[in-house]
Amino acid sequence: MKNYGRLMKVISRFFIAFLSSVFLFAFLILLTLRLTLFSENYIAKQAAKADYYSELTEEINRQVENSALGSNIPEGVLNQSIKKELVKTDVNAYFKAMYNTGTKYSISNEKEIHDAVSKAITDYMKEKNIQTTSESELAVTKLSDNAVKIYKGYIELPFLVSYGRKVMNYKSKLVIFMVVCGVLWALLSFSLYSSLRGYFHRLLRYWSYIWVGSGLMMVVVPAIILMQGFLKKLGIQSKAMYDFIQTYLSSFLWLFIIIGMISIVAGIICGIFSEVKRKQLFSA
Repeated sequence: MKNYGRLMKVISRFFIAFLSSVFLFAFLILLTLRLTLFSENYIAKQAAKADYYSELTEEINRQVENSALGSNIPEGVLNQSIKKELVKTDVNAYFKAMYNTGTKYSISNEKEIHDAVSKAITDYMKEKNIQTTSESELAVTKLSDNAVKIYKGYIELPFLVSYGRKVMNYKSKLVIFMVVCGVLWALLSFSLYSSLRGYFHRLLRYWSYIWVGSGLMMVVVPAIILMQGFLKKLGIQSKAMYDFIQTYLSSFLWLFIIIGMISIVAGIICGIFSEVKRKQLFSA
């Protein structure tokens, strides 16, 4: 009977440790999501990291330039008409609108884009001594209006707004679940400590199992996705958007791995301290 009772205690402790590991794993996942998908600053940081503003500016200028070729505006006239600073301002405002449901987005630099393209074409006409007529002025206006339309088409991406709004609907729930998982992990740890009859070194040993187990679960799947190269197979035509999305998702997965590694290190430290405490206890 004694052996049976001891076995049941061991099983119950490992079961509590397993539940504790599950809730810790859930807490770490929710924490990672809060720091990435639910963060406006994170998406802006990844855009800068991927050089999204510069690449997007190049694409917009290239498209504006191509649209004007049919009107006898040669290459090189409009290839730098739109500045990176304007693109960055509107893209960041767009990100803000994504994560703030009460914020209505609109292009703030529409007039600057229109004037910049118009000036570039007018300067070209003056340089080539092309006479200005009412027809040419109308053509310049149409080209400038078309440039604004192209600009807005690259900046305003409806699927991103839809994504951001849907994500933010779950932000408060995520925080609640994260707190619940953290509290449950703490309660289970206290229950485990009580079942160990107050031996702190034993609790540290179980914490070692819990933190290492949770960390391994955090690391394995993201590592497999990165090693298999699934992110490189994204079917996105725009190079700027492709690089941005790939950088965003890659950084997202790497944060899982980093937090998982921190959890594993924390588990190893708990294991070392457990052994130190055990030796101190039995050598006294």
